[in-house]
Amino acid sequence: MDNLETDRLILINYTLEMIQATINGTEALEKTSGYHVSPDWPGIDFFFYLPYVLENVKKDDRMIKWTRLVVLKEENKIIGEIGGQGNPDETGEIEIGYSIVPDYQNKGYMSEALIGMVAWLEEQSVIRRIFARSYEQNIASIQVLKHNHFVHIKEKDTEEKQGRVMMWEYPIKRT
Repeated sequence: MDNLETDRLILINYTLEMIQATINGTEALEKTSGYHVSPDWPGIDFFFYLPYVLENVKKDDRMIKWTRLVVLKEENKIIGEIGGQGNPDETGEIEIGYSIVPDYQNKGYMSEALIGMVAWLEEQSVIRRIFARSYEQNIASIQVLKHNHFVHIKEKDTEEKQGRVMMWEYPIKRT
């Protein structure tokens, strides 16, 4: 599968080997991927999610297609991740999630990555709906979604222990 490229970023497929290397540590991922890795990546939430991802990818390697690592070209460094939360479902819906390390936030990198990922998702004939969730207090994530033309679907918001989860949808444009 091809990497996706934007002006400042490369979105590389997060392969089974790279997932395993991430679990084994930064040095292993650098060796496996060929890129430097930000010392703050992966964040604690994503790191604890990785064993689950690894087991699911072993069962269904098609999942690799939907998740990318975000590489900053200028530094040849992994600074985040973006992608589907698993494969699209039977109706063609995919939930997109993303994260970037703190040192690279507020520089437009995640908006740029989201633009590239959404453009690629729109080209995939199986995709019928792209949606995302964000906590109401995560202002930075909300700004990224708004900047990238995601629409807040208020009636689909939910309450969780951590607070209100806002539902967002991207209006797919097909020609």
